[in-house]
Amino acid sequence: MSEKSNGNIVPSGLSDEEEELRNLSRDECCEILGLPGDADDESIRQRYGALLRQYKRKVDEYGTTYEDLAYYKRITAAYDTVFGFSHDFSDDNPTSPVPYKLRKKWGRFIAWLDQYKLAVFLVAVIVFLAVMFTVQTLNHGKTDIKIKFVGAFAQNPETNLTKELNEKSEVFDNAQITFFTVTTSTTMLDASARTGAESFLGQLMAKGALDVILIDKESFDVYVAQNAFLPLDTFYEDYLSSHPGAYSLNIYQYESEPDSRGNVLVKAGIYGIDVTSTAFFENTGLTWLYDEAKGQEKTMIFCIASKTRNSEKAWAFCEELLAAE
Repeated sequence: MSEKSNGNIVPSGLSDEEEELRNLSRDECCEILGLPGDADDESIRQRYGALLRQYKRKVDEYGTTYEDLAYYKRITAAYDTVFGFSHDFSDDNPTSPVPYKLRKKWGRFIAWLDQYKLAVFLVAVIVFLAVMFTVQTLNHGKTDIKIKFVGAFAQNPETNLTKELNEKSEVFDNAQITFFTVTTSTTMLDASARTGAESFLGQLMAKGALDVILIDKESFDVYVAQNAFLPLDTFYEDYLSSHPGAYSLNIYQYESEPDSRGNVLVKAGIYGIDVTSTAFFENTGLTWLYDEAKGQEKTMIFCIASKTRNSEKAWAFCEELLAAE
């Protein structure tokens, strides 16, 4: 027996001996297959199948040798000559259940992968990062309400207020919570304060950038004059009709006041609902920063941003705050 090839044999077509087999008579081909010369077609098919199974069992157990492949080519060439077939003898594993063309393509792919493995790795990393970025972008796009705390409020850095409010609310599941903190000691000479104010104004001007604004009284008076908030009259009237005892609510209602030229800066209407006494934020990471020593009262006013795209859900959140009082 010759030395095993370990599956690395790549024969190149028919040998001279195999070419000669193409010119053999039927009787001679039957003799190669171990059959009498007068064997019928069905007997030849069965015999060839039996020899192939025997060949496969042997190579599966011991591996393929050059002698095994020569034997396979000999019996297959004889079988082909009888029935006029033509096999591809470049296959070094003819009994594999996987088609040779598929195995050949797979082998080429593995060779290419090995040659360019560094490039493939870099492409895989880039694709992974792109997928992660897309997922984060999609998740960000699923934000169902945008809430801004403006004034004497801050978030306890040791807590996750967004997660707490998402879990506590029955109105929203994925809120976006931001802060513009203004206290009695805040001055616009402070760069961070100026940046916060500019950011807040930009959000007020952008369509859909904010939905709910929870603001203290000092800050509310500044921004209501800039038409920052949506009139709540219709929502308030509907709320009163379904809550007969709600007339005791503290509302922030403005009358139209023309300027010296007769231009109305703020239309008459309700622009805020006092929710200072709500218990919704108890046991959360929201921190109140009002300074009673300097005459600042604890206040929180619910407002809806004038350019919201989500006014119905924003008001539903207001009702949730009022129900928690």
